[in-house]
Amino acid sequence: MENTARFAFGENWKAYVSCINEDRILSAERSLADMLGQNALAGKSFVDIGCGSGLFSLAAIRLGASRVVSFDFDGGSVAAALEVKARFSPGAADWTISQG
Repeated sequence: MENTARFAFGENWKAYVSCINEDRILSAERSLADMLGQNALAGKSFVDIGCGSGLFSLAAIRLGASRVVSFDFDGGSVAAALEVKARFSPGAADWTISQG
């Protein structure tokens, strides 16, 4: 019989959230800007599939994305992303986080 158990990545992400600080956020912003080849996301939407901690979603918000949609299969990852949003960008009305 096949083992269908999944590794609970979300538990790792929830622990990681306590390590997130301004330096890590700035590093994520630089990494995202480098990967996308642009320093700003003004007027653009950003979808973070398998958002994990939500750090790159936060980076997208801080780079000016007009809408950010984050989702993850793992409920722990969703909880981690919600905590990141609450701590670092609680007023980001255009950032939605869901499980899926």
